[in-house]
Amino acid sequence: MVGLVIGPVFVALYLAAFHAPVPHHLPIGVVAPEQVVTSIEQHSAEHGDAFAVTTFPTERDARDGVTDHTVDGALIVDDGRAHLFVAGANGPAVTQTLVGALTPVATALHIELSTTDLKPLPAGDTRGLSVFYAAFGIVLGAFLFGLTIMGVGRSLPHVWRAASAVVFAVLAGLVVAWLVDTVFGALPAPFLLAASIIAMLGLAIAVSTATLLRVFGGAGTFVASIVLLALGNATSTGVLPAQFLPDWLEPFTHVLPVGIAVRALRGGAYFQNDGVASAFVGLALWIIIPAAVFVLVHEFQIRSDRAPGASSDAGGIPAS
Repeated sequence: MVGLVIGPVFVALYLAAFHAPVPHHLPIGVVAPEQVVTSIEQHSAEHGDAFAVTTFPTERDARDGVTDHTVDGALIVDDGRAHLFVAGANGPAVTQTLVGALTPVATALHIELSTTDLKPLPAGDTRGLSVFYAAFGIVLGAFLFGLTIMGVGRSLPHVWRAASAVVFAVLAGLVVAWLVDTVFGALPAPFLLAASIIAMLGLAIAVSTATLLRVFGGAGTFVASIVLLALGNATSTGVLPAQFLPDWLEPFTHVLPVGIAVRALRGGAYFQNDGVASAFVGLALWIIIPAAVFVLVHEFQIRSDRAPGASSDAGGIPAS
């Protein structure tokens, strides 16, 4: 029965996220006369507030905005030229959207739009999907590990469960980082940084999965599948940036561990460590808080079981 529900929910979430993606409030920088800025803002308003326009005083400031991920692209219009700076690392959808929207602006000025990619994707990742595959793989593996440690590892002391989770996360982080970086050359981030973020993501998912099973029993599998696997990966921004998601899905990219980790991996590889510091804090919270809940529920269960007349199945929570 759980499988019959989880499957359609997966399909519904992924279709909601990707069946007709359109940008909203996509951040772009502009160095141009006021009438050009107005033209871009009017185009944005006509297309559902597609862009969030930021004006920069100089071309260098605009270029820096692209490279540090303040904006996804920057249009420079002066001296009879129109030049667009983009970051291919944001994915083809962003570049195509910017070129498609800003070419008519240049045409109206009777000049040709030229483009420079300041952060191109490596040859090993021409579609920019390696971060998504790496994140999806570690999330799936960690989810299964969490299920296993609460099933096969039920008889293990909690300290051994915790130690095995840490060992799993560290090894998974090292192996996945080695594959995506060294083997395939698909993510030009420092190896130890990538391995650390991936390991923390794996540990966060494993601990969260185990805690959900501890709190909700068998129903925890359903909750973890929907929240951590389906919703987490659909909103990870590994396929499309957050600005292409529906309004009701976008907030999850900043809250769930997958989106936090994907931003940090991309930032560490291309955008001057954008999102890295916040990822270490966010993922640490996703490890510490579920672990604390697990311990509290376990202690509550022990006290309930020891109470006079209590059954071993107190509260419907398995004593695992």
